[in-house]
Amino acid sequence: MERCGLTVALAVEDIERWSAVKDAAYEVDPVMECWLAPLHSGDHASLVQSSLTPGRDWWALWETGSPYRIVLLPRCTVETGIDIVDGEPLTCGLYGCHGGEHS
Repeated sequence: MERCGLTVALAVEDIERWSAVKDAAYEVDPVMECWLAPLHSGDHASLVQSSLTPGRDWWALWETGSPYRIVLLPRCTVETGIDIVDGEPLTCGLYGCHGGEHS
């Protein structure tokens, strides 16, 4: 899927906080890039870190020209295909109720 690509820079404090999450799934990038499809409606969004709560992740959300906020959101459960290795359904990699197409 093509992405919007608009970026926002995270504050040093947020990079340190989300990098220090126990059993962190991701390295926190200092610059977040919007994961949504081009020309999406609503906020821009980028995955910051995986949550300790199954099925939820921490996302940076922001409007063009406005400060970001980091929020815990449920994952989108829309099935987007079948894993060719194990035959299990693949789900969208975005958060639930996101704008635009599924990833």
